[in-house]
Amino acid sequence: MRKLLLISCSLLALTPAAAQTVDANGAKELATTLSKYFGKTAIEKNILSVKPEGDSYKITFSTSKLLEVLPKQELFKGDFGEYSFLTKPLADGSWDVTSKTLLQGSIEIDAATGKESTKWSAENMDLRGNFDPKIGTFSKATATYDGFKMSSTAPTQQMEATAGKAKAEMVATANAAGGVDFTQVQTIDDFKETISFKSDPAADENATDGEVKPSTPAAPEELMKIGISAASLGVDGKGSGFRYVELLDLWAFFVAHSDEFAKTPEEKTKLTEANQSELKTKLLAALPLWENLTGAYRFSNLNVESPVGPFLAKNISQEVNFDGISKNGTYNYALRTNGLQYPVLPIPDWTTPFLPTDVELSFGTAGLDLDTVVRGAIKEMDLNKEKPLPDAFTENTAAAFMLNPPKVVISKSLVRTVDAELSVEGEVTFAMMKPQSRTTWEMAGFDKLVDRLNKASEQEPEIKNYIVFAKLAKDFGNELPDGRIQWVVDQKVDGSIQINGNAVKGPDEAGKSLFDPSIFGIAPDDDAAVTDDDDAATLDDDSLDTEDAPIDGDQEEVAPEAPQ
Repeated sequence: MRKLLLISCSLLALTPAAAQTVDANGAKELATTLSKYFGKTAIEKNILSVKPEGDSYKITFSTSKLLEVLPKQELFKGDFGEYSFLTKPLADGSWDVTSKTLLQGSIEIDAATGKESTKWSAENMDLRGNFDPKIGTFSKATATYDGFKMSSTAPTQQMEATAGKAKAEMVATANAAGGVDFTQVQTIDDFKETISFKSDPAADENATDGEVKPSTPAAPEELMKIGISAASLGVDGKGSGFRYVELLDLWAFFVAHSDEFAKTPEEKTKLTEANQSELKTKLLAALPLWENLTGAYRFSNLNVESPVGPFLAKNISQEVNFDGISKNGTYNYALRTNGLQYPVLPIPDWTTPFLPTDVELSFGTAGLDLDTVVRGAIKEMDLNKEKPLPDAFTENTAAAFMLNPPKVVISKSLVRTVDAELSVEGEVTFAMMKPQSRTTWEMAGFDKLVDRLNKASEQEPEIKNYIVFAKLAKDFGNELPDGRIQWVVDQKVDGSIQINGNAVKGPDEAGKSLFDPSIFGIAPDDDAAVTDDDDAATLDDDSLDTEDAPIDGDQEEVAPEAPQ
């Protein structure tokens, strides 16, 4: 659905803004406009076609025509269908858009392990919207379908997926400061997927050279099946200041100068100074690409059927929050899983209460200056040179990043069990590539956790060793009014560490590497590197040490026996 919406948006972004009489001349004019964004070949080869139909223009995108003009290959063959849109020019310069194209297709691939195929279809697809050329996108749009099916087969795997009703909505308005503000919401009901893993359908590998192998490979056996289902799947998106028009204008420039950007040296021609100047102007006009973008991908009531039993989650979501090209950009990612339930697992009973019921991870960067870098790169670039950017620019940019890198921000993240919750938040900076951090750790249910460990130690005595460390950790913490234990951990540039103001580690030795290989059992470089002089000195010392190897005066030293 989203691809269909994107195709229609791309097509209509190219059309004349003013209303016009729908006739053959108007269709020809519209096709000429489309060629500026898709190339003349797309029109000449009927990959894109425009025809008047009643009071609208019918724009058709043919994937079969597209495949015909691509270089011949034997890797895959497919039928991706045709996509048509009726576009009706309105008096205010906007366009009414409708489509009931059947979304379906298939593809077959000759892979090294055998044939692979995939096919998909959607029932009763319906797209409606109002496209506004002034903002370069839909001011309002909805898309629905009644059901979706997808299947794929491979020598060792088979997948079947279905979904119920789906709906997508989009609303966009002009931003006074430039670009477009938009929101979009998509929901899909009753998602189901089954994945079957099969044995390799090869001839009997146990047959020796003297035996006759079967002429027909044995039928593959099902080794494992996994089922995934969710009551609903949701996708949300929101943007501010998105530069739709400027990005479409930039794309048109690349299409118009495709010969200058051709990949092969034989086809490539140089950009004129005027063209390079125009490109830089268009690149700058597209900045900052957007002011801010947020998006989320959510499953509700997720059920994963596995060979050991069902894994359940009430909600699972991924979230992103990205600034555009900014002098002080923030870029965050979050993964949240809530209401986890587990099947009976092959683990000791006492460990079950320690399995997490909720996990939330949220982290990102802040203070990232991409604006200076991107604008500097645009100014310095010369696409006619082997190296588009001069070495001095890349070196200076790298040096500036090393001196003042962005900070890592850990937003509140947590792990929760039936008894306890551990959370952390804080910041890490790397000025001059030396880490400095301040993180706050808080734990609820600490005493309940220790009680469970005490009971578990009755079955597993070695657990008592961990209880000692748990009690020591509590001694370092501060108890908050709500009963939580808090640890504020400060790591300084010199390597020293404090917990709640109490020093637990002193500064690093001068010149010592931030990476301590000894914790992995690796000898430090200082000890591993032996110079010729050191080697000679070692041999001299060994030759003087005769306490454990007495030698008869006139006899040669007897070599030690080889190990048996």
